[in-house]
Amino acid sequence: MTIIEKHAKSPESTLKRILSAGQKDSGNGLHFPESAFSDFAGKFVCRRYPAKKILIRAGDMWDKVFFLHQGIIRLFYTDVLGREFNKGFFLEGQFLWPVAPSARVEKSLFTIATIEAVDASVCKFELFYHWLHGHGIWEHFALPHAEALAEDKFAREYEFLMHTPQERYLAFCKKNPVLAERLPAYHLASYLGMTDVSLSRIKSRIKNAAN
Repeated sequence: MTIIEKHAKSPESTLKRILSAGQKDSGNGLHFPESAFSDFAGKFVCRRYPAKKILIRAGDMWDKVFFLHQGIIRLFYTDVLGREFNKGFFLEGQFLWPVAPSARVEKSLFTIATIEAVDASVCKFELFYHWLHGHGIWEHFALPHAEALAEDKFAREYEFLMHTPQERYLAFCKKNPVLAERLPAYHLASYLGMTDVSLSRIKSRIKNAAN
């Protein structure tokens, strides 16, 4: 999963936040002209997608970058029986792009689709990459996302191995309160590795314990 940039309303404002955070962490000054941010924003086009719209299908090349203004997108695998297993979710203020190098040169192993209606700014990945690389800031942008992806993967593996289903649900709610409120139960249950019936029972048990 990628970094959530709360209150960011545009690709350039999020890029500013990421570069600013990287500058503070490294102590290196990034002298980047304001006009360049406008040029960056100009690489994107606005798109509106309905709910349950497939954006990238498994087996296709993932060649786009999405910046979400409104709505939720999910990544999911589909097995030979047609069952779907959610891999991750993205919402407002996030960039969604192929972080892993293999994802940029090989066909996608998973499908990317909207859950809610989505407003997004969209850019071709090659254009996106070459612009950032050409300005010498690709690493400043990409490294925080790669680190966040690794952290999320390690945490998710640990929780599946060491936590009960109820503990996984409570941990998700604590880390992702907005998603916990907005996701349909069956999508959240799939991500947590349980059925929606099991999730419903967990919610009832927590509610009863609180009363």
